[in-house]
Amino acid sequence: MESVTLKNINEILKDAPENILERVLGYIEGILQEEKSNFKLSEEQIESLQKIKKRSYDQPIEIETFLDEMSSKYGI
Repeated sequence: MESVTLKNINEILKDAPENILERVLGYIEGILQEEKSNFKLSEEQIESLQKIKKRSYDQPIEIETFLDEMSSKYGI
C-alpha cells in the first residue's frame, strides 16, 4: 500500500541513522501490537487508577512510594 503518509515517512527517514530506524521500528511494532491486544484491566486495577487520578496535585506522592505500592499490589 502506497499512501501520502507512507511516502512522507519514507522521505523523513531516508537519511536517518540505523539506531533511529530501529527505534522507529520498535515504536511501530508496539503500536500495531496494541491494536491487536484485547488487554482488560481488572476492577481492582481500575479502582486503583481512579484513586491515583483523584490525588491532588498539591499533595504529590514520592515515586518510590508509588512504585512500592504498585509492586506490592501487582508485582511490577
